[in-house]
Amino acid sequence: MLSGVHRFTAQEQVIYGKPAAEALLAEVKRSGCARLFVLASPSVRGSPLLTSISQALGPLMAGAYFDMRPHSPRESIVGAANSARAVGADLLVAVGGGSTIDACKVVQRLIWLGLSSEDEVDQLPKGPWGDRPAEVPDALGSIVRSVAIPTTFSGAEFTAFAGATNSKNGVKELIDHPLQVPRTVILDPLAVIGVPSWVLMSTGVRAVDHCVESFCSPGAQPYSDAMSVQALRMLLSTLPKLRKDPQNLDLILEAQLGMWLAVLGPAAGVPIGASHGIGRVLGGAYGVPHGRTSCMLLPSVLRWNAAVNLPRQSELAAAIGRPERALADTIADLIVSLDEPACLREAGLAEADLSELAKRSVASGFLIHNPRPIPDAEVALELLKLAW
Repeated sequence: MLSGVHRFTAQEQVIYGKPAAEALLAEVKRSGCARLFVLASPSVRGSPLLTSISQALGPLMAGAYFDMRPHSPRESIVGAANSARAVGADLLVAVGGGSTIDACKVVQRLIWLGLSSEDEVDQLPKGPWGDRPAEVPDALGSIVRSVAIPTTFSGAEFTAFAGATNSKNGVKELIDHPLQVPRTVILDPLAVIGVPSWVLMSTGVRAVDHCVESFCSPGAQPYSDAMSVQALRMLLSTLPKLRKDPQNLDLILEAQLGMWLAVLGPAAGVPIGASHGIGRVLGGAYGVPHGRTSCMLLPSVLRWNAAVNLPRQSELAAAIGRPERALADTIADLIVSLDEPACLREAGLAEADLSELAKRSVASGFLIHNPRPIPDAEVALELLKLAW
């Protein structure tokens, strides 16, 4: 008999198709917050999006931190938390891609607990939250929450877990808490205009990765299956069109909605596999962008896992109307059509680097839910050679 646990997040609403500044003002009125603190990457600073937000907020904008870096390094997280704490922020606003939004999740935890140094991040429990209680032990005062305005298709804004990188050892750690998830997400197609095409296309493949690894997970759920199928249909249709017509707001919104549905499986607790697991290590230790790790890994992971879950892959291929093609080939075709890198060597990894990557990937603990077991570095290396 089928059994499982579906976990709903503490997210309250998703606002889509409306201007970000207008939607943010409405959220401020709804929440009663009066001291907003904006977190963004250097590339977003001075953008029309940030300008419109700052003008709309006026005196409600208590401060900002514009040094959010790729892969959410601890130093950015601590710097932002200390700056937000100093101005008495009562609502955080993350504007940017997955790294900025993930960092903002952990910033909240540091504010709640009064932590102010990189070493104190070690006090936060690592790994999935699971069945731990949702309260925040030793929280100092009110629990400051966040709003996310994403500028990519990574989907980080819909999950309660965050990846944070310890720059001293290059290890990306998973930090999870139910209240880390942004309280409100604002999907504004105009927020994406001006973002480099490769960022959008690669994070679009990241969203595809969410669909595929959720559906093919040993812990898949009926809910995640339905979301994954619909999202994958939307993304396979929309991303190639958007590649050719990057200013089309309707296509951007369609991709944003597909990205939202795609990540609802992982957000609900569906475990994901080696494409994501190795991808986290590639990001933390080798600096490869999130989306591009999926481009380089997902087709090979599917081919390697087919030894144990080919029927499941075939079921997904049929559900999206492409039963004549292996699922791995369909995804590989998409990546080529988006002009994205399709193997690890295109990220500058030498074949000699694969052994170390295999060791780091197994040691990370991120591979334990892959459909085909990866018990040691030797087996992980076998998979990596397919992707190289």
